[in-house]
Amino acid sequence: MSSNPAMTWYVSFIAGDNLSDDRAHRGTKTFAGEQEAKKFARAKYEAGDKTLVAGTLNPVTPKRIVSSAALPDWLDESTR
Repeated sequence: MSSNPAMTWYVSFIAGDNLSDDRAHRGTKTFAGEQEAKKFARAKYEAGDKTLVAGTLNPVTPKRIVSSAALPDWLDESTR
């Protein structure tokens, strides 16, 4: 058994400081739970990255994908 918790959520974000570059490189970070993912996403969102995408990783079901347009609502919803 691994001592690391299973990663169940991801957040995709612009890697680096140039949020205005049309060809910015993207990074992805994984998290053990939704609360951790939201905390990271909120910090990136408040820093100006409005192109964030989040979601669950396979084999987590039901599959959930949070688009950049839906991100503010996701950040505001309580975690079940």
